Amino acid sequence: MTEVGPSLLSGVTQGPVGSGKADYLKPPVVVSTVPGILARHQAEAQAIAPQATATPTGAATPDVQALASSAPPAPTPQQAMITYTIQPGDTVSSIAAKYGIDANYIRWNNSEISADPDLLIVGETLLIPSVNGLVYHVALGDTLSDIASYYQIDVQSITAFLPNAVPSADKVSEGMVLLLPGAVPPPPPIPAAVDIASGPPASSAGSGAVPAGNPAAAGGYSWPFYGAISTYFGEPRGDGYHKGIDIDGFNAYGAPIAAAAGGTVVLAAWDDWGLGNHVIVQHDDGSRTVYGHLSEIYVSQGQYVSQGEALGALGSSGYSTGPHLHFELWVGGVPVDPLAYLP
Repeated sequence: MTEVGPSLLSGVTQGPVGSGKADYLKPPVVVSTVPGILARHQAEAQAIAPQATATPTGAATPDVQALASSAPPAPTPQQAMITYTIQPGDTVSSIAAKYGIDANYIRWNNSEISADPDLLIVGETLLIPSVNGLVYHVALGDTLSDIASYYQIDVQSITAFLPNAVPSADKVSEGMVLLLPGAVPPPPPIPAAVDIASGPPASSAGSGAVPAGNPAAAGGYSWPFYGAISTYFGEPRGDGYHKGIDIDGFNAYGAPIAAAAGGTVVLAAWDDWGLGNHVIVQHDDGSRTVYGHLSEIYVSQGQYVSQGEALGALGSSGYSTGPHLHFELWVGGVPVDPLAYLP
């Protein structure tokens, strides 16, 4: 049995000895509502102390959250290039200043800019490199050492440029798009003398069709499309030059574009800053032909095509002022005048 201490019984008055019960109970003790010194100190301490706020387990405290919200955002990964839509009042120089690059690199990377590069077409797009450099489309058989040698730069400058995402010099393949930091276009070759009269017959100019039995030149090439030449090889383009010929396609939109020689399609792609829909064919002798501004592409990468086989349809895609075919011929790794090789 638990003993009850005297303090607990102090409020009880016992009856006469032997009565066996209490005569009465004293009124309950009432605690004073006037705080004493200790109570006042406790109340003051509670008033001064900050109210604790329940924080879910694992959640950041307000101070930590504030610090996190004030931290700078993670940097956006650098891009190799962007496309820019030309605005009213733009010039090549003003666009170059906006992106902190040399104006020459806008001209060199946008071959369709006219001889007067400041006459830009509002609403069209330009390819803008993130640093001074040339955009290069890797084709079948290309190596970084060959590319670097041709543009007189070192392989390390290509692999060290992180947006290229090239882990090593032997990890490139056709179809890749690289930015070559510091590269400049090689000097243009001297155009060969050409007898323009040996071009397509006047009667077929602008017909939009590749005649059956289209004759091939001694080098084995035939006309991909018959039409008047609107821009010749070697014409100035800013500080660069036109690397092919433009064959006018007035009133011939959608006409078939034929392979100038048999070979393998190493690129069938689209871009909105230059050639638009375009096809590159590598021929058996190692030369290549390029067909730009197509409205449609009929072939795919890796496909073998015969001479005269339709690659696509004439159009005005990419940076183009009207329907025409941009046609290039590369021999020995350099662009040459196609008119010197066509019948």
